[in-house]
Amino acid sequence: MTRSDDRWLHYGAVATPIDRPERTFGYVDDAENPKFGTFPSGFLDRVDVPADEDRGRMPLGELDRDLYRRFGNGFEQVDVGALAADLVAESLFPPREARIVVLFGWFDMDRETTAEALETEPERVAALVEEVRDRRERADRTAAVRFTPE
Repeated sequence: MTRSDDRWLHYGAVATPIDRPERTFGYVDDAENPKFGTFPSGFLDRVDVPADEDRGRMPLGELDRDLYRRFGNGFEQVDVGALAADLVAESLFPPREARIVVLFGWFDMDRETTAEALETEPERVAALVEEVRDRRERADRTAAVRFTPE
């Protein structure tokens, strides 16, 4: 990673959906394209810069050189499309909803940024988030229904 004072690390959920519970999903807002990946969760405990924890982000340019280098060395890029495709293969989510789960749920992108990434409107993202929530609630309710006699 190159050092830049205007980039932020946006972080979301622990990466347990991809069997990496010691890592956290995050993306770096680069000028052109965000860089998506995971980083060691312990990094968040060592940061000594003011983080905007309510929004899950911190300014990378304010890290000391050693911590910045350690973050860059620990950051592993991931392909968001591949994550969504894996989620579709392992779940009942259709592709559009899987992308919402990955971007909005795992990476904790806001509606506007998610809409930009999906080339749609923020209102459409809000509707898709509700569809995902409804699907999960139905799945949770039906998971408790016995399928075969014990």
